[in-house]
Amino acid sequence: MTHERAAGLDEIRDQREFIERLTETIAWCREVGSLSRPGTSLRTCKPTDLVSQDHQVSSVSTGRRHRLWSAGKRNLSPATDLCEGRLVAYFPGDNLSCGVAEVESQGFFDTDNIPPYDTWLWIVRNLRTRDYADGTRSEVEANYLVAWVPPDFIELASGGIAVIPEQCIEWLDTRDDAFVRSLRRMGFLT
Repeated sequence: MTHERAAGLDEIRDQREFIERLTETIAWCREVGSLSRPGTSLRTCKPTDLVSQDHQVSSVSTGRRHRLWSAGKRNLSPATDLCEGRLVAYFPGDNLSCGVAEVESQGFFDTDNIPPYDTWLWIVRNLRTRDYADGTRSEVEANYLVAWVPPDFIELASGGIAVIPEQCIEWLDTRDDAFVRSLRRMGFLT
C-alpha cells in the first residue's frame, strides 16, 4: 500500500506568493501562448538555475515577473480563480521520458513529459510511504510541480496526460492531499 503526504499552503505568506505567481502566470501565458506553436510559445522563461526544483521554479517565476514588468504590467489584479484554465501535477521522479505525451499534445509537454516552463507555479513537498507485505516501510520524496494550463491548451494537455504510461502528470483537481485541500479552501479548486 502507498500513502502520500503533501505540504499544504498553511502560511499566509505562502498563500500570497502562490496567488502572485498564479496571477503572473496567467497574465504571461495569455500574452505569449499560441495554439499555432504549442511546443514553443510557452517556453520563453527557461530556468537558469538547475540546482534544485525549488530554484528552477523560482528562476522561472522571477524571469516571468521581470518580463511582465518590462512590458509595463506591474500592478496586476490578484487572480481569484483559474481563469478557465486548469492545474496539473507533474511528478519528475516518476517520469520515464517516453515522449508519447509530446506527440499527443503537439509539443505542449516536451519529450520528457515536462509542462512548458512559462506555466510553472509551485513545487509541492510530498512524501510517499510504501508499506510492504513483510511489515517494512519505506519513505521517499515524491515532490511535484504544479503548472497552470491555459484554457486553449486544455484539450492538448488532456491528450498528452491520457497517453503517459507511467502517469507522471495528472490533473491537480483529481488529487486529494493537503495542498489540494488548501487550494479548495482558497477557492481555486472545487
